Amino acid sequence: MTTRRRHTLGLLAAALCAAHGATAWAQSPGWPQRAVRVVVPAAAGTAPDIMARLLGERLSRIWSQPVVVDNRPGAGGLVGMAAARNAPRDDHILVFSPASVLTLSPYMYKTTQVDIVKDFTAVALVGISPMVAAVSAGSSATSLADVIRAAKAQPDRFVISTTFQYSVPHLAVDMLSKAAGVPLRAVPYSNSGQSIAAVISGDAQMLIDGVPPIDPMVKGGRLKPVAIFSEERLPNRGQLPTASETYPSLVINGWFGFLAPTGASAQAMARVNSDLNAVVAQPDIVERMDAMGVYPRPLSQAQFADFLAKDRSRWEQVLRDVGAQPVAQ
Repeated sequence: MTTRRRHTLGLLAAALCAAHGATAWAQSPGWPQRAVRVVVPAAAGTAPDIMARLLGERLSRIWSQPVVVDNRPGAGGLVGMAAARNAPRDDHILVFSPASVLTLSPYMYKTTQVDIVKDFTAVALVGISPMVAAVSAGSSATSLADVIRAAKAQPDRFVISTTFQYSVPHLAVDMLSKAAGVPLRAVPYSNSGQSIAAVISGDAQMLIDGVPPIDPMVKGGRLKPVAIFSEERLPNRGQLPTASETYPSLVINGWFGFLAPTGASAQAMARVNSDLNAVVAQPDIVERMDAMGVYPRPLSQAQFADFLAKDRSRWEQVLRDVGAQPVAQ
């Protein structure tokens, strides 16, 4: 483990110890009284599902109760959110969701069965998952500035591949275009594999996606990362510059968090927040999350609520800027 990583974990652990002590009053044996159900608005085997099961297993040890993951995919995750909202209010149901379900999906459907703001309470932010820009291994570009220069030189031929339209990677191209002051052409593909293949084959000159699909191709010598869209350089990836080093404030993260239906017990949710913050500070959990391109970001409930509100507003504006049109659910 590097000195930088030990230092980061030390600071994280110290902060969480203080937070955990501040909410110790909520650690009563009265909750949970039975199994805790975690609704995941995504299919089994996806990143949210894998993370929910990892965290659920650790929480079940702390709570001495089973944590049951309930996968409810569909309609950009809104099917799962509706299922959680309609469940009995007994303080034993949570939602573990990726950011897109809470920040993009509500604006992409003409009618929805849920109102994220009114129907749910922010409980705990687990971690962020930054976007990465990568080029083919044989590209002459070694930085984001190199890529933008190439785009300026050949605007009609320069293509950035992403996953499906109006996903975070797809919208990131528009945000990069505005930051750089250069028109950029984004071509959305139906999945990460196709987007990556387009860069490797030369049909696209760069791609933007999350860490998990890009990492194996970097290690296999097929892709070369040029920037990560996190606030700062990350442990184990300290050599990779952030996009904000070239274009200040250009930070584009996905993230994962826990919510509860509105009306859940404040004391029970304070315990969930405290215990989750402690779990994501455990070194083996940090390592496993790192492998999935997720980096712990423990916050209080109030801080997470503020974070969620600001992120929702930001993505709503981005969708308006690109003229995204809602579709029927």
